[in-house]
Amino acid sequence: MSTQTKPDADQRTRFFRLLWIGTLLAGALLRISGLFSSLEYDEIWTLESFAPQPLSVIFTDLALPNNHPLNTLGVKLCIACFDNPCLIRLPALLTGLGSLLLFPVVAFLWTRRRGAALAATFFFAFSHMAIGYAAQARGYGLQLFFLLLFCAGLQLSGRYRPKRYRHLPEAMVFLGGAGAVLTLPTSILYLAPAALLGWHCWRKRPFPCQPLKIVLAAGVVLTAGWYLLNYHALRAAQVWGTPVTGAGQFLTLVSDTLLHLNGPVVLLLASAGILLRFRRAWPLLVITAIPFLSAIATNAGGVRVYLPLVVPGALLAGMGLEAIYRRFSAKKRRLAAVFTICLVGLFLLNWYDTAPQYKAQDWFSLYDQIRKLSPEYMIALDAGDGYPYTWNNMPNAYKDYDLRLRNTMSQRELISFLPPNHLNGTDRHGASQRFQLNFQPEPEQQELGGFRVCRYRLTELRETPRPHSVILLVLRPLPVEVLRQYTSAIHQAYPEVLNLNPWLASAITVRGNVYQGCTLLFRCDDPSRLDWSALRSRVPDAVGIYQITPADGKNQK
Repeated sequence: MSTQTKPDADQRTRFFRLLWIGTLLAGALLRISGLFSSLEYDEIWTLESFAPQPLSVIFTDLALPNNHPLNTLGVKLCIACFDNPCLIRLPALLTGLGSLLLFPVVAFLWTRRRGAALAATFFFAFSHMAIGYAAQARGYGLQLFFLLLFCAGLQLSGRYRPKRYRHLPEAMVFLGGAGAVLTLPTSILYLAPAALLGWHCWRKRPFPCQPLKIVLAAGVVLTAGWYLLNYHALRAAQVWGTPVTGAGQFLTLVSDTLLHLNGPVVLLLASAGILLRFRRAWPLLVITAIPFLSAIATNAGGVRVYLPLVVPGALLAGMGLEAIYRRFSAKKRRLAAVFTICLVGLFLLNWYDTAPQYKAQDWFSLYDQIRKLSPEYMIALDAGDGYPYTWNNMPNAYKDYDLRLRNTMSQRELISFLPPNHLNGTDRHGASQRFQLNFQPEPEQQELGGFRVCRYRLTELRETPRPHSVILLVLRPLPVEVLRQYTSAIHQAYPEVLNLNPWLASAITVRGNVYQGCTLLFRCDDPSRLDWSALRSRVPDAVGIYQITPADGKNQK
């Protein structure tokens, strides 16, 4: 009997090793695959606005959410070493791969079961959010790595002590905590409960606790000093959050965030983990709850702010799946295996189905589709999207839009990459504002090279517009002083006017003179506010006044 048991055990061990290797390789490939995609808005803002600053500014200018100090430092070093701007993502990618290696350590030390640790690692490796931020030059991936380093060191200090490097766990705790705080100040919301709960769980450990006490005490002092030094900047940064004013809003925040972070299958298995292994689950529930409860006092952030919560979610789901598997008797192991495979298959099906929601915009492909449109087609992008679109495709994107501004055809089309009946622009203060068209029936979206677009008709007006017309006023490249006079007169007549595609209309210099155009969007409720004839005749062919109607020519409601 023993001769049969040993080969079976060896087989299971080899099988587990293959599963571990396959999971980690798949997770690594998914993270590496996004390295050379086009840069996103926040990445560009960090690169252009914060990376050129001295270190004294990088580590103290925390009022804007785009500066994650350690990430900004990494961007600064990468741009100095490499010509390809996509390589500013190397710090995020390396820490993303590091997180993938650290997570199994944390999972095994916490769950104490090989199957639960493997399942949890699988869910973490395929986390859309963890994958996405491992290929973006933002601080969220770095924060996740340092928090995992902190937790791994905390657990190792309570259970295992390397013979050669006796104080390696304490070094991991210190570096993990310091790195997390210096990357994102919100890391304290994860470090504090993890440290307190870790100390509670391992207070009776067999190893000396004095080194860990010193490290944690030093961390508290240094962190307090860091927050006091940057108190005013951190308070100013709170304006970017969303106030939580009621129980309904709070519950919506929690449910929507956890669903977006983990997906329905992971949440279902996490619920099973809570019920079946509550003794190991309740600390993870506390760690999950603290950041949400803090939102009541400090405002809530976007889903990415809660990225570290993919860790307790994956751990709970791994424990849940393993606990369900163990509930089957030895005679029903095949049924247990089929049930497990079905759950994993359901997870992968949902993962594949929801992947487009997490996919970053491909600005290279967008330009490739736009440039194929002839110049009589005007385009409409979201006001914020114009920045990464032009930055990733400059100078060609500017040249393409300049041709569209200069086109003088009387019948044109507006191709909108926004939802139906929805346009977007910036007001005179530079704030992004929505413009509702109210066309009935609502325009249908169409496919354009993989992008969803809406088509509208542009008809040039030679006379005074009718009341309530939706006007797109095209100012073709003019000397900037003349352009300011035009826009000032239009803003005075219609204060609600929006600048469509503000990032696309770049200034150009010709023989020492600076020229620029723009496209203005507004609803002409009262045509008498503006002298339309004077507007047209001031500079011949400089102004195109177009009425926007549905592509089928029907009027608005």
